[in-house]
Amino acid sequence: MTSRTIAVHDLEGAAMAEQKARLEARIDRDLDRLIVEAADALHVSKTAFVTEALREAAMKVIARGETTLMAPEVFDAMMASIDEPDLSPELADLASLPRLIS
Repeated sequence: MTSRTIAVHDLEGAAMAEQKARLEARIDRDLDRLIVEAADALHVSKTAFVTEALREAAMKVIARGETTLMAPEVFDAMMASIDEPDLSPELADLASLPRLIS
């Protein structure tokens, strides 16, 4: 199996307004051909295809960590429970104790 190399390098002093980085990775030739075929099908460069695929994958991973997913019925039950106070005799007993700080 032959592989190709991809690595990341910061390109300092880039003349462009947006600073760029360089990405390199070892991939096998089959994956390289697949990427080229997909990029050609979309009429974009290999770099543009890989960059967009990586951006989408990274955003998905980050969004999963910032979003709670649940079935609609679970969400509805959770929202309904917010309006119903829990019976908590222990909490009522604690609330009735004299306050140490006033």
